[in-house]
Amino acid sequence: MDLDAAGQPLRLRRARPDEPVRPGLLCPGFTNAHAHLELSAARGRAPGGDGSAPWVRALAALGLDPTAPEAVAAARAAAAEARAAGCAALIDTSNHGHTAPLLADAGLRGAVQLELLGLSPARWGPGLARARALGLRPTAHSPISCAPALLTAALAPPAGPDVPSAGGGGWPTVHVDEDEADAALLADRAGPWAAFHAALEARLPAHPWREALPRAPSGVHALHALGLLRPSLGLVHLAAAPPSALDLVAAAGATAVLCPRSNRHISGRLPDLRGLVARGVPLAVGTDSLASAPDLDPLADAALLRAAAPEVDPAVWMRALLDGGARLWGGRATLDGGDCGALLIALPPAEDPLLPLFDGARWPRRWCR
Repeated sequence: MDLDAAGQPLRLRRARPDEPVRPGLLCPGFTNAHAHLELSAARGRAPGGDGSAPWVRALAALGLDPTAPEAVAAARAAAAEARAAGCAALIDTSNHGHTAPLLADAGLRGAVQLELLGLSPARWGPGLARARALGLRPTAHSPISCAPALLTAALAPPAGPDVPSAGGGGWPTVHVDEDEADAALLADRAGPWAAFHAALEARLPAHPWREALPRAPSGVHALHALGLLRPSLGLVHLAAAPPSALDLVAAAGATAVLCPRSNRHISGRLPDLRGLVARGVPLAVGTDSLASAPDLDPLADAALLRAAAPEVDPAVWMRALLDGGARLWGGRATLDGGDCGALLIALPPAEDPLLPLFDGARWPRRWCR
């Protein structure tokens, strides 16, 4: 590959026999298909291991204000780190909607989605209006925190063709079945999330969680019952989704957004990777937040996926890093005029470069365009 003085590719050609060749893999940049830049100031400060409800309590106890200058600075630095790690794009899930300039300043494409939660229109109605005012794609947090009416309003496809465009809001992504506590709440109104909602009810009498939340065997089943499962939807986590739920995901053609390092930190369990692959579920890779992952490098998450299911063809994880995530925000992960640039990863010579790529090492990376 010939480069100009600015590092831009002039043309691709075969090296001459007498010419030194720098080994490596040239590929489009990755898409981090799920992140929370707003939580970057909580890096390493929210202990996990006991499940999502205790982790959320630990995070809330930090009392972070995502709009405070120091939190914005941490989010800005995290976006720059993601770009340096090889991310061309990032799908950011935001509660305040102020992170779009941070992506642009870091040279990242993708989408910012305004995340809503609540059990009554009075709680989530202003959020929908704010999303429209900011020009952001609304999305819902999860079936464990949203009334069915909110799930429908935030996740239903538009009246026109549901085709994301590069630079637009992308397809909505929603947290689903992150750990076993989700099913306990939805099916039986029991478990750690039930205790969480009961504590909220003690402070907020108008918090009718027992009646207002969906009733279903899992979050996936709840979305299916509402008619919301479809190809243009990203389902984040699925770490505790039962086989029947994975059947529904596969039948709908929805994308599973895998965040394995976050899952390992929070609950210690990973999704049924073999079940997802065997069913042909479209896959993407995300990191979640710096409150539950050490960095925003989706290649490190893909390496964990590879280690957890070594019999799976590594091309599956490569497609998840490239096409799977780009499809969610409307990008094209190709070197021939795509939206994700060209990334050179300094791998050692190998018959199959994907094997060292996913071995867990931090291989040097540089942008060619």
